[in-house]
Amino acid sequence: MTTQYKVVLLLFIALCAAVQSAVAQGGGLDGGVQEVSTTLKVRMADANKIELVPSLPPIDTSSKKLKYNVPAHPVEMKYEAPTLRPIAVKAAEKQADYRGFARLGAGSPTSFLGEGSYYFGKAESYDGKIYLKHHQLSADRALENQRFSSTAGSISGNYYQLPSNLAVGAKIGYSYDRVHFYGYDHEVSSFTREATRQDYKLLDFSTKLYNKERSDLDLNFSLAPRVYLLNDYYSNREIGFDMPMTATKWFNEKHALRLVLRPDITTFTDTASQKLNNIYLQPSFTFHADAVQFKLGANFVNHKDVFSIFPDIDLTLRVWGEGIQAFAGASGDLQKNTYLSMSRYNPFIQIRASELRNTGTLNFFGGVKGNVGFIEYNGQVGYSKVNNLTMYQTLFETDQNGASLTRFATLYDSASIFNLQFTAKIKPVENLVLTATASQNVYSLSNQETAFGLPEIEGNFGAVYNLLENKMSLKANFYMADKIPYRDELGVLGESDVLYDLSLGGSYFFSENVGAFLDINNILNNKRERWYRYPTVGLNFMAGVTARF
Repeated sequence: MTTQYKVVLLLFIALCAAVQSAVAQGGGLDGGVQEVSTTLKVRMADANKIELVPSLPPIDTSSKKLKYNVPAHPVEMKYEAPTLRPIAVKAAEKQADYRGFARLGAGSPTSFLGEGSYYFGKAESYDGKIYLKHHQLSADRALENQRFSSTAGSISGNYYQLPSNLAVGAKIGYSYDRVHFYGYDHEVSSFTREATRQDYKLLDFSTKLYNKERSDLDLNFSLAPRVYLLNDYYSNREIGFDMPMTATKWFNEKHALRLVLRPDITTFTDTASQKLNNIYLQPSFTFHADAVQFKLGANFVNHKDVFSIFPDIDLTLRVWGEGIQAFAGASGDLQKNTYLSMSRYNPFIQIRASELRNTGTLNFFGGVKGNVGFIEYNGQVGYSKVNNLTMYQTLFETDQNGASLTRFATLYDSASIFNLQFTAKIKPVENLVLTATASQNVYSLSNQETAFGLPEIEGNFGAVYNLLENKMSLKANFYMADKIPYRDELGVLGESDVLYDLSLGGSYFFSENVGAFLDINNILNNKRERWYRYPTVGLNFMAGVTARF
């Protein structure tokens, strides 16, 4: 019992004794006051000390296998990437970045050239380009009305900051070309300049809406409408509208499933109206692997509610990496012969005597190509079945004095064409580039005797050599073509001479921004008639200045 409880107990006993004494006195005394006194001695017993001896539990010698399950918790570590600095390495000289160029030149026979362009842009927001060119030549002192002039200009640009990863581009161009029908017998006839004049005025506008980066679904698409208006000196007019819509789905970053839908509408008007409207649907799938590339597709073309189906197949095998690649395939198309395409090929055409048609082609081809570093080459053999092959026959227009001008009208025939062609680009030494292109066509026609206006053999060989740290550039070019068949005024079949055209040229920059150039053309003075009674200009040259900025 604790000391506190003992004290309380003793006080309680003393209180009870006092109460008892008071009660007893009240019963036997006469109400007097009685004083009771006593001495209380309280003594606490000595405490017994308990001795405790601690002991260790027995050692557990059993072996236990414990399993720990620690959940993954990636920790993001933020640090600045170290900066690598080359030691004792000389930095390469920075190449100059030029946004614009211009050149002015003049030559003999009387000729003038002015050309320039300027590029502008702002990072990845937008870019654009302005281009202007004028070129004219007059050799009519040697041959009456042998002259031409060509003026062209365009403005193009792209804007890359549209919402939803879209970009838009647009281009507007205008060209004004003047030629003269100088193809007549100059010994017996003479014509004024206005009587032989022909002007081609072309306004061309195109735009494109596309995604600038591949979408999350690996899709690319584009919508690219184009419209042009062509007028000539004789009030002939052609309007063309073309709107290709393309969608491409990529698989595994390299296999492409592509679909192209393209309406192509052409309307030509002179004294009458001609229309040539095609709708193209072109699905294809291209498979890419290390050793093989395979394309399987088709070209469906609708013209006047008649469908034509052409293959679009291409197989390439890498026999030895990029060095030797064998390829083969089949393709086909309906190619439109419009006033625009025909006048560009033969500017001396008489369109009112011509007809706009589609040329249907079915091609089979195979060959070898490759790139072994210093040489890049492509050689192939092909066979084509052609419906409505476009040729150009002579057309003679006689005035009231009996003088006749030579022009050309379209002539169509079915044909089989066997083709051989080869191209090569060679870099035998540093700064020297050699190029070569050769082609031969063997025509087998259904009705006509020969392919009027079409060459069978053509070759183009060139060389460019840069020296003095690219301050100077030298070039050479040799072009050859075989005889061109035609019919003369009496209907007799004839052939032109063979063309051999050798040209040399060069340029040199006196300073960083200003230089000069010299071109000497047709050094062999060959005046072969590409078109009957239209001889080419003989020896001619042009010199001028060049600026870049």
